[in-house]
This record gives sequence, structure tokens and C-alpha cells, in this order.
Amino acid sequence: MRLLQPYIFLVLSACASDPPPVDPPASGQAPDVCTVLSTADARILLAPSQRQALLKANMTRCAQPFGVLMAADDRIPTDTLALAARVLAELLDQDMDGVPDDPAVLEAVRNPNVAWLAMPHDPDDWEEWQLPGLQRQLGYDIIIPTWWMIGDEERDNERVKAVIVEEIVHFLTQFGYSAVYPAEFGVDDWTSVIARETQRAQCVFWQHPENDCPGSPAEYRGDCSDPNCDVVEFYQQVLVQSVGMEPGWRGMGFPETREELDGLLSEEIKRVMNEPAFHQLRKPLRFTYPKL
Repeated sequence: MRLLQPYIFLVLSACASDPPPVDPPASGQAPDVCTVLSTADARILLAPSQRQALLKANMTRCAQPFGVLMAADDRIPTDTLALAARVLAELLDQDMDGVPDDPAVLEAVRNPNVAWLAMPHDPDDWEEWQLPGLQRQLGYDIIIPTWWMIGDEERDNERVKAVIVEEIVHFLTQFGYSAVYPAEFGVDDWTSVIARETQRAQCVFWQHPENDCPGSPAEYRGDCSDPNCDVVEFYQQVLVQSVGMEPGWRGMGFPETREELDGLLSEEIKRVMNEPAFHQLRKPLRFTYPKL
């Protein structure tokens, strides 16, 4: 992380209490929750300047599950964007009844002026000319890039899924759960339940490879010591592994099994993760939204 879906039809609504103006939907037809559309399609609800910026940056395909913006470089396979849309939709609607589980979290993450999900293809293109133009028109970008999906030899489907899940969980944690439930999931300081758990695990069974621990120096250049990086990274691995899924990577010292992790976590974080009101992931994703 850089700091650093029978089909359900719904009308995509505006994105926040004070949203940008948007182009009207074409012919009154709302897209399917996980439909991939051309960025130029008026059914993707964007301010004209945002649409123009995405097209200029070759982010030519979009999906908007429940109104949350996802945009992909034209070199990203359509199937990969569709998979990411299914993951986001399932995380927002885990019982797959066509209604997002937590309206407050949805409201927090569906304003593209605040944050959005980007799928770039080439790191140099992204940093040198795509991102600068997009930053002037859109909010914070959580990226799901091609270069993180490539394994040692080739693009592996399980790795693709793991990267997509990781970055979408980061997005929902930082801009959704943290904003709506700061006492439990806040990432702006070290006071929330998940932040305190990160500190408790620090240098015991968790170490981000960009951070130092006594006798265990960082493995990579960088700095993930702020809570809006360290907590977000730690909680994603905890959440994914606690339901029996394989994280895309593990922090230094992080347990290898669900059972080992369960024995290390505090009762406080387990209570928060299991509280139905917070709608945290409690079983492995099916990647089949909207089919049960």
C-alpha cells in the first residue's frame, strides 16, 4: 500500500453530501453492480473533469460497484477489473442480497473526491504522467497494479486475487471503517482497537519490512511506521488470515496459520472483528458476486 455479482440492478447514486456534478445516465439504464464499462459511458457517474482526466490518463475502463469508483488502465484485462469489482461488491454485501451491509461505510467510500481504486499497468507511466493529472481531479488513489500481480515467472490467478483482496481491504479500512468507527478501526493515530493491537504485536509477531525492530532491521527502504500505513497493513493480514484465506504476503514474524494467529490475538480485537454491527469479513470470499 502506498502512503504511504439472478443479477441485481440498482441505480448508482451521487457520491457524497456535496458531490461533484455528474453526467446523466444514458437512456435511464443502470449498469449491473459489477459491470465493466467504458470510462466514456455516461452510466459511470463522474464529474466531466474527472472523466476527462481518466481518459487522458488511458484509464479507459471503469466499474462502479454500489457507486464506488474503480478505474483501470486500458492494458489491464477486462476480466481483472471485473474480478476486482466482484471482490469489492462482496466485501460491501457479504450476504449477497443486493443491499450493502453497512450504509454508513458505503457512504464513506463512494466519493471519488475522497478516495478511489486505480488499476495501473506500468509503474513508470503511473508515476510520471498518469497519477499527476489524476491527483488534480480525484481523491486519494489506492492502487491495484499489474506489477504487484506478477509472480516469479508469470501472472498467477491466486496471486491476482490476493493482491486485489489486500488493496480493497486497505481501501475499506482506511476510508470506510476508520472513518465510521474510529474507536475500533481508526488509523489516524494509535488509539483505536486495531491500532493498539498493532502496537502490541509490534516486534513480537508483526514487523512491516520497511520498519526496524530491535535486532531486526528493516528489509526494504521505506517507512511504514505511521498508523495509516502500519495499522492498515497489519489489520489486512489479520483479517484475511483469521477467516482462513491466504494473505498475499506476511509481515516479518507473522504466524503461518490461522490457529497460531488466533492464539496470539487479544480478546479485544477478536470481539471487534466478530461484532455483527461492524460487518467485518468472517468467512472466505467466494469471488462469485452476485451468486450465492
